[in-house]
Amino acid sequence: MGARATNHVQVDGLGVLDYQSAIDIARNSEGELDPTVSAYLELALTDIWSRISLNPTSYIMTKDEFAVFNFYRARFEGDQVAEQAVARYWSHTHDLTTDTSA
Repeated sequence: MGARATNHVQVDGLGVLDYQSAIDIARNSEGELDPTVSAYLELALTDIWSRISLNPTSYIMTKDEFAVFNFYRARFEGDQVAEQAVARYWSHTHDLTTDTSA
């Protein structure tokens, strides 16, 4: 997977934004999304897509990365690399929750 840069940023009036809090704000916004939150999420999506594109057959998104990617998933409709990245995420998540002890 590789090292990930911090995804936290201080925003006046909103406090510390991370992927999950920005997605929560976006999902609960009525009308136009705060431009700072929108820009933060767009940058996050660009970063996540870059990571996927660099390792299109092996990159596994974190839970927070997946939340951002899933929020914008319609943009990637029909994109095989995106579909495979989502499938890898779910497969990896399932593997982590499956009890392999006898």
